[in-house]
Amino acid sequence: MLSVYKRPAYAQLLLLLVSLILGSIAMWFFMQQPWLGVTLEVIDKDIRIIHVDDSLAAQVPTGVTLQRIASLKGESLELIPTDLSKESDFCDTYTELAIFFARQTILSNLLKEDSIALIWTDKSGKEGKAIIAVKQRTLSDLPIAFLFQTFVAVAGFLLSTWIFLLRPSDLGARLFMLAGLMYPITVFANAIPGDRELAIPGELFRLLSSINHASGILCGCALIALFLSYPCKLVRTRTLFLLPLFYGTWTLCDVFWLAPNQTWGSRIPSMLQMLSIILLAVIQWQKTKGQPLERAALRWFILAGLVGSVLFILYIFRFNLPEFIPIPPREILVVEFLLMWVGIAMGLRRYHLYDLDEWSYRGLLWVAGAAAIIVFDALLAYLGATQVASLSLSLLISGWLYFPFRQWLWQKIVRRPTTSYETLLPELSIIAFTVSASEQQIRWESLLRKLFDPLEIKICTSAESGSHLQEEGLALQIPACEKLPSFLMRYAGRGSRLFSTRDAELVTSLSDLLANVMSGRSSYEQGVEEERMRIGRDLHDNIGARLLKLIHQLRGTPSVEVARDAMKDLRTSIAALDAQPVPLVNALADWRAEADGRCEAAGCKLQWHQTSNLPTQELIPRNKASLESVMREIITNALKHAAAKNIKAVIETENNSLHITIENDGQIAELSTWKDGYGLRNLRGRIAELGGNLNISASSQSVQMQIRVPL
Repeated sequence: MLSVYKRPAYAQLLLLLVSLILGSIAMWFFMQQPWLGVTLEVIDKDIRIIHVDDSLAAQVPTGVTLQRIASLKGESLELIPTDLSKESDFCDTYTELAIFFARQTILSNLLKEDSIALIWTDKSGKEGKAIIAVKQRTLSDLPIAFLFQTFVAVAGFLLSTWIFLLRPSDLGARLFMLAGLMYPITVFANAIPGDRELAIPGELFRLLSSINHASGILCGCALIALFLSYPCKLVRTRTLFLLPLFYGTWTLCDVFWLAPNQTWGSRIPSMLQMLSIILLAVIQWQKTKGQPLERAALRWFILAGLVGSVLFILYIFRFNLPEFIPIPPREILVVEFLLMWVGIAMGLRRYHLYDLDEWSYRGLLWVAGAAAIIVFDALLAYLGATQVASLSLSLLISGWLYFPFRQWLWQKIVRRPTTSYETLLPELSIIAFTVSASEQQIRWESLLRKLFDPLEIKICTSAESGSHLQEEGLALQIPACEKLPSFLMRYAGRGSRLFSTRDAELVTSLSDLLANVMSGRSSYEQGVEEERMRIGRDLHDNIGARLLKLIHQLRGTPSVEVARDAMKDLRTSIAALDAQPVPLVNALADWRAEADGRCEAAGCKLQWHQTSNLPTQELIPRNKASLESVMREIITNALKHAAAKNIKAVIETENNSLHITIENDGQIAELSTWKDGYGLRNLRGRIAELGGNLNISASSQSVQMQIRVPL
């Protein structure tokens, strides 16, 4: 039999059923309390009837001040504003608390009668009275606030248990589930007395208040333990048990009224817990430096913990704060805690943290903005400004000061610098039109490093199309593009952030754009190749045929060598039109064979030296032809003009460059008397086109030409 534990879906359904049962029990218990059908509110220290049930509309007017209630037996109690307090926390001392609970008991006993008398006064001071039946609520009579809190409690419970079912072995998920178990208990224990109409039994009120405080403290202990353990483990697991021991003892002092007062009994420990969460969030932020995945999860922790802690501290000390400081209502605080639950769940689940990264920053900045408005509003109210004036001025001041600062902070710290496609297009064009495949790869990798600054980038063997986020945003796969391989980048921003969906979309767009540019280049090269073939055919069929005829006619004459050299140059030019690259080793072999033949015919000795570890590099036909022409011109000048007897050629490679040194011992004129004739200018021009340079040195015994061209 498979356990429910191994079936998260079944377990979640079971927990949903349990939560619905708990919610139903809470609603049933709430409906058992006596109900008059009137809605009361404290206005200007008077208890006003602001709404009545339709059945009482003819008996009880709205807007009047309720003075007291009385039983038909003559028992009555004068009402005071504190009787409507939603919680017992307004009392500073336990003596005041005892009095409050005693009045609740008296009112509750009065409401046990079948009928009750309501005595009120109108605006003129005239007294009115109505005898109404005491009844019980139906589902339709339940307050919206109570139903809402029930929903929030169930949602928080399900969220925490869901995270646990997904990661049952994770300590953080276990602690979050523990907090989630305490959460609905805290909410229900607060909602039943908080949403009462007038009164519930004092002992029940005290019990629910004690449960609320105790479950809230235990929930806080679980959250502190969570921040002590996740994402970095700050203490040993056994140390976490000290938290419930310490705070549990403190809570017992509050439950049995052994503390000096309520501030020390319940408010101080709650505030201490919230401050501890904030402090631990800061420590965890320092501990996760250089761990982008953990920091992404922690951002949600910090956002949720910061907002929840600040609002909770304000709420528990609301009775000790000046009246001008705005305090969120109890229902808003419940919603805020649910959002806090969602933030923690996102961090623990680590679901699409790369997409939520910016939103966490946005959330923190908006929270700071709201806090700025609240602070300015409270300050202006304290200085005597009216409510409308203080709110208007606080919005204006925030607009002048905070929001420009927020925008600057967002640009400098949060938002990563973006590069427009207009800026990137020239770089993509350079990559696309780079002849060498290896150079293309180097330039494409350089562009990716410039955009994302990853700690690691390597060639990936995967052939998937489109960019893909991997390792929960730690890595981004770059798709292959034409002859460019697929890359895998890891740790964006030097390990300071995760890759995002926006990054993946940018890479996909750039790859598509580069592919289009390369496709355009391929079409262009195809057209060029067709034109080359046409020119080559024309040269071979027309000029070649005429030169061959001329060689036959000049056979036996000195001019035949000129015609043969012209025929060799023509063949070199036709070969240059060939689109197929030539290995460097093969090109050198061709040059050596031609130089050997010409030197032997002229009675000159050729010494040819080339390095044995030549790179496996290829020359494009055009570059091969240019270098071949350069070599031929140098050999021709040495044989024809200098009458050299010895020619020495040294071929070397260094730093991806080809070094050619040719030296001869012919009749050498002074170097100062040399003039850049057509031949020498042609040499320099050809070498310059290849991106190289030519150096000439001469002595009385020899002349040396040094050629350097990049490969």
